Amino acid sequence: MKRLLEELEKHACDAYVAYDSSDDADMRYLSGFLASDPYIYVFSKDGASTLIVSSMEETRARYESACSIVTRISAGLPELLKKYPDPELAAAHMIRNFAGPRLLIPPSMPVGFARKLTEVAEVIIDSGTIAGIRSIKTEDEIEKIRCVQKKNEIATRAAVDAIRKSEPDDRGILMLEDAPLTSERVRDIIHFALRPFNCEDIDTIVSCGEASSMPHARGTGPLYANQPIVMDVFPRSELTGYFADMTRTVSKGAPSDEIVRMYDSVQKAKELAVSMIRPGVTGASVYSAVVEFFRENGYETAGSSGFTHSLGHGVGLEIHEAPSLSPSGGELKVGHVITLEPGLYYQGIGGVRLEDMGVVTSDGFDSFTCFEEKLVL
Repeated sequence: MKRLLEELEKHACDAYVAYDSSDDADMRYLSGFLASDPYIYVFSKDGASTLIVSSMEETRARYESACSIVTRISAGLPELLKKYPDPELAAAHMIRNFAGPRLLIPPSMPVGFARKLTEVAEVIIDSGTIAGIRSIKTEDEIEKIRCVQKKNEIATRAAVDAIRKSEPDDRGILMLEDAPLTSERVRDIIHFALRPFNCEDIDTIVSCGEASSMPHARGTGPLYANQPIVMDVFPRSELTGYFADMTRTVSKGAPSDEIVRMYDSVQKAKELAVSMIRPGVTGASVYSAVVEFFRENGYETAGSSGFTHSLGHGVGLEIHEAPSLSPSGGELKVGHVITLEPGLYYQGIGGVRLEDMGVVTSDGFDSFTCFEEKLVL
C-alpha cells in the first residue's frame, strides 16, 4: 500500500476512507470482506487498515478480512445518533472521530454521503490510486484469472459444439434437436456450462448477421447459416470475484467473401498487437498500430463502421479496468492483465471480433487463452 501512503502524505490527509459494499471492486480488493450492505474502510497514515461494520457482521468480518475490525457501537455511533438524528450525519461524525479531520476519499463514494462527510471534515477526492494499485496483478490474482478463463473455454466449447451440430432449415435458420438455435438458447448453454464451476455470466453476447455489426448487441432470435456469429463471453467467479474475457467469431457454413477477408485482417491485427506487447510500450501506440494496419488493408473507420472501439482493457475484479489500449492508453507494466480484441463492423455485411486475454511479462505477452480460432464450422 506504499502508493496509498504516498497519496495521503501528498495531500496531508489523516486517512483514506471508503464507504460502499463489496460490489465496489476497490472495496472488495481493500477489505477482502463480502457484504451487500455498505460498510466503512479506513486506511490511516500510519499504515493501519480497519473496517467499521455492524455488530451483526463482526465475527464474519474477522474471519474473512485481514483488516482490524471495529463495530459501529465501539466506534461510538449509538451516542452520536442521539445527538445527530440524521444517520448519515452521525456516521460522518463517527468517521471523523475515528479517522481524523482531513480525509482522502474515492471518487466512487456515494455523493449523498460524501456531502455529509464534507460537513464535518476536510475532504480530498482521490484520483484513482486504488484502481492503479489493482491494475498490477499478483501471482495469486493471475492464477485466479487463468482459472476462470479455463472455465470460460469449457463453456464456449459447449456453445461452439451446439452451433457445429446444428443444421439449417430451408430458411437458413439453424436448427438443433428440432428447434431453432437462437441467441438466447446459446446463452443458456453457456450459462449452464458455467454453473458447476461457480461462475456467473452476465450480458453474454451471441449476435448473428446484421446484429454482429453492432459490437455490444447481445443478439436475439434465430441464428442463421453462412452468417458471422460473434460470441463474447466474460464470466466471473462467484468464489474469487475475478473475471475472464474471450471473443470468437464463427459461422455455420461459409460466410460471404467480405466476412472471410475481415476475419483474416482481424486475426492478423491481433497477432500484430501480441508482437508489440511489452513493458514500457503504451496502450495508445499498440492501438494506433492496429488502426494503421486496418487502414493499410482497406478498412477505414468512419462513424459506426470499421474498427470502432478500443483494442483492449484491463481485467480483474472488474471486466473493464485499467489499463486501456486506446488513444489515451498509458504505459503497460509487468503484471497488467489485458485483453487484445480487434474487430471490424460494417452494416449490411456484419462484424468480426477476436479477443484473447493475458498478462504483460518482462519479455512480452503471456496469453491465458487456448481456444482455437476457426471461422467456418
